[in-house]
Amino acid sequence: MKSRRLIQRVLLTIAVLALATTIAVFIGYRRMDQNPEVLLDLVKKGADMQLNKIRQTAMKNGIREWRLEADSATLMEKDKTMLLAGPDVEFFMDDGDHVHLTAEQGTIYTDSSRMNVSGQVSANTSLYRFQTESLDYDPAVRELRADKPVILSGQSFTLRADTMAMNLETSITRFEGGVEGIISEDLQL
Repeated sequence: MKSRRLIQRVLLTIAVLALATTIAVFIGYRRMDQNPEVLLDLVKKGADMQLNKIRQTAMKNGIREWRLEADSATLMEKDKTMLLAGPDVEFFMDDGDHVHLTAEQGTIYTDSSRMNVSGQVSANTSLYRFQTESLDYDPAVRELRADKPVILSGQSFTLRADTMAMNLETSITRFEGGVEGIISEDLQL
């Protein structure tokens, strides 16, 4: 009887410790997820370089592809990444227009110049504005891609879709998955 109670107490103690550990990990993760500065502070310890108020321009064959400003950047040479706080990016399109994008944080992969931004991503061109939670830029195909829901709005329309891909060379934008919208009678085609 005593050994049975001892086993029950040991198992109950293990279950309580496992639950407490799970709760602590969850709270820690939520804290970092809702406050990216905490994550940046942790990352800074392993950083090769920390810069404040940066500007960078990407050129290919003498043609400007994008211009970036950020509140701060943390270079992680080992991971080949640059972590950005408050990125403000201007992507230049072949037709002369541009996409002006802002976000809470971002990452540039230094080996490929790929870029990912997240946290209240907002971008606009001369004709419309779109909003999403995260956006990727692939320089190999000069494409902006959002794999999270996107809301696009212009003077005479509003559109929502599950994903979006915008080619900066052709100025063609594709929307997929649950596409729905409102178009005003005043829309000029």
